[in-house]
Amino acid sequence: MVRYAVRRLLLVVPVVLGAAAVAFALLLLLPGDPAVALLGQEASAAELARFRQLLGLDRPVPIQLGLYLWRIVHGDFGRSVTLSAPVLQLILSTLPATLELAISSIILAIAAGIPLGLLAARHRGTPVDTGTMLLAQLGVSMPVFWLGVLLILLFAVKLNWLPSFGRGAPFLSSVITADLPALADSIRHLFLPACTLAFFNLALLSRLTRWALLEVLEEDYVRTARAKGQRERIVLYRHALRNALLPIVTIVGLQFGNALGGAVVTETIYGWPGMGRLVVQAIGQRDFPVVQGAVLVLALIFSLVNMVVDLTYALIDPRIRYE
Repeated sequence: MVRYAVRRLLLVVPVVLGAAAVAFALLLLLPGDPAVALLGQEASAAELARFRQLLGLDRPVPIQLGLYLWRIVHGDFGRSVTLSAPVLQLILSTLPATLELAISSIILAIAAGIPLGLLAARHRGTPVDTGTMLLAQLGVSMPVFWLGVLLILLFAVKLNWLPSFGRGAPFLSSVITADLPALADSIRHLFLPACTLAFFNLALLSRLTRWALLEVLEEDYVRTARAKGQRERIVLYRHALRNALLPIVTIVGLQFGNALGGAVVTETIYGWPGMGRLVVQAIGQRDFPVVQGAVLVLALIFSLVNMVVDLTYALIDPRIRYE
């Protein structure tokens, strides 16, 4: 398994470089001139030419791409045009907030989605099953931005229970320092964005859990366990759920990547100071280096998560071996 993990880590390099090339190409296809967008229509031709030379936009596209990939290999993500700061520094300063939001939403989705799927599978064909699946259908169908607005109107505006904007103290640092007031403030700010981001994943996970369990519950070993007189709870958790975990773990890994992408909308709604909000601002200002750097970081995280998911398969199913 160690050799497999090393091979997968080595494969991350071409994946990240490929993502960099794609992001570079797509941004070049956007309409408009970045120099004009940043300097304004009143800028003179000399100022525009000087700015294009500063960004390297006056060189042929293959040379631009080659130089960009060369800097990436050496850890240089460039400088932000609008913020005049290193791109890597900006990303690393906002990435913890995005990871905090994404991880919290995935934990909420797992904590609620899998039990709901278990409940629906155990009571198949009953009103409990119908109600659970209706809730799941609602979660899959409702747009994130609409749910966010509804939660703000209810819990922040009408009930005035939770804040609707910003981020409290960093959650992890509050836990490490055991600062209870800061931890409470962090949870209050985190709750609405995390629930908004988690609702779709929760719904999808509950439906998948129900489907996977219903498939497993028809297997012979489950009938044998029931024939031996084992309790239904033991049959469901020990025998059925463990054998249904492979597709569930796969979806959880994909959902983490989706949570990082969906955080762009959620962070914009709640004013969450994460990387998604930084990317939205960079796109609006045509700050190419920031957008490209964010794509690279997301590709790297997603590749690492996929590797962890693959390694988890062997822990769940002893028959899986990586040689």
